[in-house]
Amino acid sequence: MTSAGPRWLDQRLAAGEIVIIDGGVGTELEARGAVMDEGAWCGPANLEAGELLSQIHSDYIAAGADVVIANTFAAGRQALEPSGFGKQVVEINRRAVEYAVQARDRAEREVAVAGAISHFIAHDAGAEWRQPERLAACFREQAETQAEAGADLIALEMMQRLEYAEAAMAAAQTTGLPVWLGLCARRAPEGTGFVSFAEPPYAIEPMFAAADRLGAGLVTVMHSDVDVTAALLDLLQPHWSGPTGVYPESGYFEMPHWQFIDIISPADLAVEAERWIAAGCQVIGGCCGIGVAHIAKLKQALPSHLPGRQGES
Repeated sequence: MTSAGPRWLDQRLAAGEIVIIDGGVGTELEARGAVMDEGAWCGPANLEAGELLSQIHSDYIAAGADVVIANTFAAGRQALEPSGFGKQVVEINRRAVEYAVQARDRAEREVAVAGAISHFIAHDAGAEWRQPERLAACFREQAETQAEAGADLIALEMMQRLEYAEAAMAAAQTTGLPVWLGLCARRAPEGTGFVSFAEPPYAIEPMFAAADRLGAGLVTVMHSDVDVTAALLDLLQPHWSGPTGVYPESGYFEMPHWQFIDIISPADLAVEAERWIAAGCQVIGGCCGIGVAHIAKLKQALPSHLPGRQGES
């Protein structure tokens, strides 16, 4: 079995335990007053909001998170250099992981720090940044920096294009760290089926179909609306036999700000999570728009193990 994290995390998953991950970090930064960049969204905040970022990670851990994800979703060179932060790419990634590690080290229990890689590209970046070879170099830079800074694993987030996912997976695997694969989708505009978040939208089935062969230790359905998460888990199920996670979003994005509109309540999120657990999902958290109160409610309300696996070792 491919590792999903530190040994203790693999042992908990093998025993059927429910593992709690954090909520949104970029949106929590914005909710607490951090400045969002017009081109690179939350990535540059690592330079000026370090104390706040470390506190957010600590708050998620106190709420019950077993895994915290560094604020590097929007910290690839393809996001930062077109936005004027090309000379600070390494520093922004290093600081993000170090702030998460600081919070982990303050905890009085085992917590894993995940680095994060996505193919988020600056709002006004040129077409050259969308070339797979160019992105592959960006992914390698991020993976190496995050590993050196102390990440326990690397989460590939919001993977929608197969050629990008393959390049990101190859980059992450060179570090020797466990890798999570994060898949996402939205309902097609015509209301039938699912498509990418990119415009124009394209089919996401090839990305889901490749889940098993890409070599991840855990596959998550993430950055997708709560209302479509169960259907996306069904879409994933024929293509993946390993441990599964979810961290959905609530609200919507209008660059460079998250719109905290119609955010699901913590209690309602816990009800939805119980359904995902009944379907075999083992790692539960939240993405954009989901905050500390949501994670605390998940920790308080959810069972300790998958159905029928209490007491396994």
